[in-house]
Amino acid sequence: MDPKSQWLSTTLIAACLGGIGGWLAAQQQLQQPLARLNLVTPVFVLDRAKLIQSIPPNASQEHMAKIVEDWQGQAKKLSDAGYLVIDSTAVVAAPEDVYVRQAGR
Repeated sequence: MDPKSQWLSTTLIAACLGGIGGWLAAQQQLQQPLARLNLVTPVFVLDRAKLIQSIPPNASQEHMAKIVEDWQGQAKKLSDAGYLVIDSTAVVAAPEDVYVRQAGR
């Protein structure tokens, strides 16, 4: 085997072994956090007070019913996806990113 092909095959083998080693190390490092993540129920907070405040005072009954129906639809979709959905009146403290914003805002 000439030196050029030996160098190329050595480099290729080293790259493959390095890639496999990196993948195994990443799997090992992620195993515990992923296991912990599976034990946590994701939570979303729907803010009914902000929803009611966002309804214009001159809104028709149909428009208000549509807004409330959309809000309940969002809650149902999240619940069907496995999330716990609570109203903001039950929240003592929560990060901003768990609040569900009204569509279109």
